[in-house]
Amino acid sequence: MSIESPEKPSGIDKIIHFVRYGLPVFAVMAAIFAVSQVSGTTIGESSIHESASGVVGPYTDELAHFIEFFVLSALIMRWILAVKVPSNSGELDPIMLRSTGQKAMLLGVLYAFSDEAHQWFIADRSVELIDLLIDGIGAIMGSAVYMSVFQAWRLQKSRNR
Repeated sequence: MSIESPEKPSGIDKIIHFVRYGLPVFAVMAAIFAVSQVSGTTIGESSIHESASGVVGPYTDELAHFIEFFVLSALIMRWILAVKVPSNSGELDPIMLRSTGQKAMLLGVLYAFSDEAHQWFIADRSVELIDLLIDGIGAIMGSAVYMSVFQAWRLQKSRNR
């Protein structure tokens, strides 16, 4: 009677895994950083800002903050779950799923805090508590929605077996 140990992922598998799950997280973080790097005057004068304001109205900035951190947190959640939950595993541990959601939310909120702190050093930009609050709500909602969709997908997948 031999006990087989699970296969360890090869180097190329780790690279593919990072490109699939980690790189999107860092791409969104880089995009948020790049937008935060732009001076307040330049943003106000941009044609993209004017176009978005025409469609969304006066809450363009708030909506952008929410969407950025919603997406970031959902991608963080996706990456953590891809590491913790093998695709062929059975039942999900609710405690693990909850702690994963909390980690994703916390990382999203911490990045929001660092983003606002970064803006302190940019011309014509300021740290605004309302932006931090909206970023945090976006991060919380992104993790919560991703967790709900992930659970529904896993449930549907297990029913189809």
